[in-house]
Amino acid sequence: MSNELVKKEENQAQKKELTASERFTGMVINEFQGNVGQLNLNEYQKQLIRNYFIGIDNALKIAEERRSYSKKKANDPAITWQNVNMNKLAVDVVQNAKLGLDMAVTNHLSVVPYLNGKTNKYDLNLMPGYEGLRYVAIKYAIYPIIDIRVELIHKNDKFKMTSKNNVECYEFDIENPFDRGEVIGGFGYIRYQDETRNKLVVMSKAELLKRKPSTAAAEFWGGEKDKWENGKKVGTETIEGWQEEMLYKTMVRATCKKVPLDPKKINESYIYVMESAENYYVESQEDKVNQEIEENANKELIDIKAKETMESETENPPAVSEENTTEENQNDRPSF
Repeated sequence: MSNELVKKEENQAQKKELTASERFTGMVINEFQGNVGQLNLNEYQKQLIRNYFIGIDNALKIAEERRSYSKKKANDPAITWQNVNMNKLAVDVVQNAKLGLDMAVTNHLSVVPYLNGKTNKYDLNLMPGYEGLRYVAIKYAIYPIIDIRVELIHKNDKFKMTSKNNVECYEFDIENPFDRGEVIGGFGYIRYQDETRNKLVVMSKAELLKRKPSTAAAEFWGGEKDKWENGKKVGTETIEGWQEEMLYKTMVRATCKKVPLDPKKINESYIYVMESAENYYVESQEDKVNQEIEENANKELIDIKAKETMESETENPPAVSEENTTEENQNDRPSF
């Protein structure tokens, strides 16, 4: 057997042994280099990309299952790998990996697919969660940070702003954890190594609600929503929603914005990821969620827990290992 044939067989065997996430990583690198330019990733960043594959793959399955229940989306392309805008995804994946965000860490990074009417492909928005925002703020701060604490304040809690030796401080006591009353506000405390720089951010509930998007979905923020029975609108109903979670995320976002950043640390990846996340959040992220809910209104029962894959700052979808993927799902993927 010639040396050429031996090498060819070895290469083929090696290719067969690659996992789907490894092939995905190779595709991302090739796609990025073909559209943007030379790319050098370390092993940790490559591992982050492999984690992205597992998280994205699971999110696509959940989104496709939801689409299948929607009459309005019956003619939309299936939400599968073949219908994903891979050019955009490759750039997003690389920039988030270089920033250090990990989809395998709870509340770090989530994915939101939506159909781009111009390309008829699905753009996948990778959105930092509140732990991701906290991680980035600490990493890129100009002054070393020990911790960023964020809490909601309830009516029956005891909260007081104080100052000791010209250092901003607070007193916070949850006197009855089983009956805290309604939320009346929130606070964030940025604790630096140099305690004279410590920063206390306090916001009332009214101030937090000012940041609620005008198109906010009742499933998240609470309030009135259309009521459907057997595919027909029969009126409206008031639902509690997940307002506390939304207020908390809003408080985290507001607190992290108070962290002075180090200009020397700011790079292309930071600008790309954070600006994309901010634009998406401000412009239409809740509006896209609202559309999802309306389009699923013909279902007799809407699983509100599906919210965790529908909003931009949701916690990560349940982890799925590559070993648990079926042959059918494997066939749905492009040949990375």
